[in-house]
Amino acid sequence: MTDEYKKGFWLTLAGVMAFTPDALLIRLTAIDTFTLAFGRGVLGGTVLILCYIIFVKDGFIAALRPLGWWGVLFVFVQAASSIIFYAAFAFTSAANVLIIFACTPLVAAIFSRVLFGERIAFITKMAILGSALGLGVVTSGSLESGQWVGDGLAFIDVILLGLLFAIIRGRKQSNMLPATGLGLLLASGVSFFFADFPAMAVNQWIWLVLGGAILLPVAISLLTVGPRFLPAAEAAMLTLMESVLGPLWVWMVIGENPGLRSVIGGTIVIGVLLAHSVIRFRSHAPEDAGPKSIKSE
Repeated sequence: MTDEYKKGFWLTLAGVMAFTPDALLIRLTAIDTFTLAFGRGVLGGTVLILCYIIFVKDGFIAALRPLGWWGVLFVFVQAASSIIFYAAFAFTSAANVLIIFACTPLVAAIFSRVLFGERIAFITKMAILGSALGLGVVTSGSLESGQWVGDGLAFIDVILLGLLFAIIRGRKQSNMLPATGLGLLLASGVSFFFADFPAMAVNQWIWLVLGGAILLPVAISLLTVGPRFLPAAEAAMLTLMESVLGPLWVWMVIGENPGLRSVIGGTIVIGVLLAHSVIRFRSHAPEDAGPKSIKSE
């Protein structure tokens, strides 16, 4: 197994683990969708851009130029994904949102195949199917509430996330982190015109700042860099862990019970991911030849 793969795997896994309490922080913040998108977008986008300006030698503006039209697309997709993500939580349960996100590997694989010609290894296909089996057990119980608006928004966000994963992998020679920061700021700019801006208690401010200024930038940074070194479908598959662990955090802290079938299905998913990771790390051949080269726009 190549060092590049291991680097991508651990960075992506760390980003996923950092994101697992995100659904809980959204619930604890307890404000309307657009106020949440505005606050988190301003905090997360500002932190990402400032860190890039301070720690990256060439600077922020210089990092934007090589991104071309792929970078422009990434900014708008990131902004739309952020707003729709928070909207989904307003209309359905945290378990539903995160479980539906399990479809991301399939969407990422389709986009990567269509846009960049990336092949998917047989073992990864089997792992996706195995994970889908476990998530089918989960959704059989969690989707019975009839909250179809939230579920539909979550499915739309899955399409956007799949495209983001595909772009990150397909344009691995480009660092999309600056575009991510701009995308968050764009989401906050759009949300400003629709936000209620209610009065907030001290604890709500704490959860908002913790999620927006710390958790969001750290997790997004890891998930923007890590998947550059992994096949898109495999990077997205690692995010399935959030579909399992996220609802468990919400259940343990505020009592939003995901149900027995979520626990059983989650166990299947974790088992499949663990088995897949062990097989991949013991493999000596690269999984794929990588995406076809794309000239900068």
